[in-house]
Amino acid sequence: MIISRIIFKKYAIALLICFSALYGQLQVASGTGYGLTKDAATEQAKRDAVEQGLGAYMTSNTTVTATSIEDNIYSKAQGFVKSFKVIKESQGPDGNWEITIEAEVTDMIDQVMADEAALQTLLNSMNRPRIIFMVREQNLIDNTPTDFAETKLLAMFYEKGFDVVDRQMVQALKGDADYSQALGGNVSAAPKIASQLGAEIIVIGTAKISSGGKIYNMTSGQADINAKIIRTDTGEILAVVPQSRGKKPHISPSTAGVNAANQAAEAMGKNIITQLITKWSTQQSNFTKVFIVLTGADFMSYMTFESFLKAQTVSGIRNAYAKSLTDGVAEYEVEFEGKSQALAMGLSQTSPDGLTFKVTGLSGNRITAQIVQ
Repeated sequence: MIISRIIFKKYAIALLICFSALYGQLQVASGTGYGLTKDAATEQAKRDAVEQGLGAYMTSNTTVTATSIEDNIYSKAQGFVKSFKVIKESQGPDGNWEITIEAEVTDMIDQVMADEAALQTLLNSMNRPRIIFMVREQNLIDNTPTDFAETKLLAMFYEKGFDVVDRQMVQALKGDADYSQALGGNVSAAPKIASQLGAEIIVIGTAKISSGGKIYNMTSGQADINAKIIRTDTGEILAVVPQSRGKKPHISPSTAGVNAANQAAEAMGKNIITQLITKWSTQQSNFTKVFIVLTGADFMSYMTFESFLKAQTVSGIRNAYAKSLTDGVAEYEVEFEGKSQALAMGLSQTSPDGLTFKVTGLSGNRITAQIVQ
């Protein structure tokens, strides 16, 4: 009975409860949110607006431990907030905020891609993550080191309004052992380089420029680019971007190679932005994975802190998981409805009985805390 229940929960997880009759089109919806800060309340209001405007799925997640089976049923919204305005705000006697917004919401990625204001709204919701590009380029036409693909990617992201770390700052780390490893595609070394420069996202990849032969009096330039998107604070690979290819003829072999590289890089850039928008909008509409590192912990405090998180004493916590305890360092993963700053503030304002701790750091979606004896 238990086994069949688990199988049913695991595989039958997409129960649609409501959908807009105009699915795929722009909707106007209102949403209300609550939080310790105006920002936290606004983020919750955005999620509510997406759910009200575009509908939501009911999803089930079953956690099996040695002693129990825990079913968690969530409402999962799917969509993007293109723009919004606050129409009502108030702060209660307990200090919590209530925010009501009117928002334009859409489920179409292309609409966000094409709308500069919508993209900026999403970037602001994600605390404007900084991005690094490291693309190792092999030019078999000129047989010299080139960086055409990376240059094109940087230009695209600057133009779209992303916060891109300056290339000179990245190249200043060439003497670092992690630099050459990251440029070679090492997914463990890449986050170390990004963290040195305060970047939350690093894109590493390879580009190959070659000749496809002659077409009449012109050379057919060809270029292939591969890339991975990595989150700095956790080392998580957010996406392996499909290969992009460019083909361009020109009377000059070198120019043919440059044009092909630019074409491939433009396609790659669009794919990267699509991947990031999809990831970030999911967080905006549902929850963010936040990692907590607690130092000075023993086994009892490790378990006490997990119970404290699971009790959802801090508003916005959807679920929490104890991941590891090694040499007094405990690690947890929290599903949080809001930004990591709001979670850090909530943790700073409360603590479980018999355990005192203080928040000591915040970087991206990683919070560090220390037990106070």
